[in-house]
Amino acid sequence: MKRKFLLFFFFSIFLIFFSGCSLSSFGQTGFSPAELTATYEVMIIDAMKTAIGEITQQALLNPSATNTFTAIPPTNTPIPSATPITPTPTFTAVPPTETPLPPTSTTTPTVTPTRSDFNCQLVSNSPALNQSYPPGGDFDGRWTFKNTGSEVWDKDKVDFLFFSGTRFQEHVDKLDLNSNVSNGESIEFIIDMLAPKSAGTYSATWGLKKDDIVFCSAMIQIVVK
Repeated sequence: MKRKFLLFFFFSIFLIFFSGCSLSSFGQTGFSPAELTATYEVMIIDAMKTAIGEITQQALLNPSATNTFTAIPPTNTPIPSATPITPTPTFTAVPPTETPLPPTSTTTPTVTPTRSDFNCQLVSNSPALNQSYPPGGDFDGRWTFKNTGSEVWDKDKVDFLFFSGTRFQEHVDKLDLNSNVSNGESIEFIIDMLAPKSAGTYSATWGLKKDDIVFCSAMIQIVVK
């Protein structure tokens, strides 16, 4: 484009110079100054039109010579992706599990079975269970035992005596056997008793004993009204 401008500039200078020469020539032909000026302007305009046409034609024939503007693609600035936030783990306090303690072994008292050599059977007893008596009423405690063991109940070693409970007896807490009692034989014990003077339910336990062996125990229970 700069080269074409220079050509146009020198061409215009040439026209002016040529026009100056032509004016001097026209002045000699007898034209008035006004006519010469008009003629001169027409020539300048025609020369400029010709030059512009030439320049335009050259631009059309050589499009590559014209300045072209190459669009610069916009730079895509990547948008930073959102960084995922790792959630902070929440710790839930777990209550401690109570471990049950092993049960403490307890000693369960066991009933010592009656020795086979001192087995016995309560054949009868009186009064009947929960028999009613008036306060201070008189009655007899009566028990019949049968020896079902292998041991003979020696009258000198075996006694029938009071162990616990209400003391209904008036005179004795122990009775001796009047004879030996062998296996299969029976013996009866009778003790004079009085009911308590206050209303209520009362009981007492009696039994046979040889040395430190207690066997054939029996209970008596009455109701005072």
